[in-house]
Amino acid sequence: MIIRLIGISLLAAWLSLPVQAQSNPIILTVSGHISRYTDPQQKTYQFSEADLQALPQHKIVTQTSWTPKSTFSGPQLRDILQKVGASGGQVKLTALNDYTYTIAAKELVQYGVILARERDGRKMDIAERGPLWLIYPLDNMPSQLRGPLLDAKLVWQVNRIDIR
Repeated sequence: MIIRLIGISLLAAWLSLPVQAQSNPIILTVSGHISRYTDPQQKTYQFSEADLQALPQHKIVTQTSWTPKSTFSGPQLRDILQKVGASGGQVKLTALNDYTYTIAAKELVQYGVILARERDGRKMDIAERGPLWLIYPLDNMPSQLRGPLLDAKLVWQVNRIDIR
């Protein structure tokens, strides 16, 4: 009887783990040349949805090659870089499918680039290029910078950033 109760208790605890783990999951990990860490052993700064929501939120109204004119909102890369104490000049963004693109930190700050969490007031899920999508103010970019090279920088499903 005692063994059965222990087994039931362990099963109940195990079944509750995914719900607890999903309540505030880590959606972005920053590593590399940073001076602040949430995980000092791994030398990384991990952001949950709540952590990103706590940063100032900015809006960019633009259309992309994949979406009509929309309102994207999320923290600016500048604020994320400041939060982690970034000191490198290059920002390597990596998506869930391991697509990577490296961009000069100076450029990200200059254009007020955001990591969009929402599109038109709705959180983006993986099927909608979320949970994080790097968005430039495309409609305000100089015409000579627009096109396939700029589109390649619009990394969606971002989950890792490495400061170099």
